Amino acid sequence: MGNMTIRNLPDEVHDHLRQQAVSNNRSIEAEARAILVNSYVAKHTGGFGQQLRSRFQSMGVIGDELDLKRDKTPGRAADFS
Repeated sequence: MGNMTIRNLPDEVHDHLRQQAVSNNRSIEAEARAILVNSYVAKHTGGFGQQLRSRFQSMGVIGDELDLKRDKTPGRAADFS
């Protein structure tokens, strides 16, 4: 297992990390580790959404109906027509 030290972390980032660690009942070190591991897993597995889509596609349940045409009009997220 590798080790690392993070220097010159801005105070506001450290404070946020500490608050997040408290809310998750972890130490700051454990919280930082969880964030890094989750980032690695998401990058290498495509994240939860991509895994879900792949699973249903492999079973033939979904196809191209999930592909949305993006509408560039301000205030509109997608064109469902």
